[in-house]
Amino acid sequence: MTTSIEHTIGSGKTVTCPICKELFICGLSSTCWCATRKVPAEVKEYLAERYETCICSTCLDRLIEQAGTGESA
Repeated sequence: MTTSIEHTIGSGKTVTCPICKELFICGLSSTCWCATRKVPAEVKEYLAERYETCICSTCLDRLIEQAGTGESA
């Protein structure tokens, strides 16, 4: 499994995306940016099997789009 470096900042934390290595803020709650995304079950399973942390919005959106078009991740 891939891990990332995390630093707590306010009510969230700065996380390094395990896919693209970009830094982003994880809100650690239901008000985080990721809560606005409708993530297909296959994407959730794919991520759970590979990563122990969140991924950035760019990578998540790409995986959601690929799932919608039938492309493999």
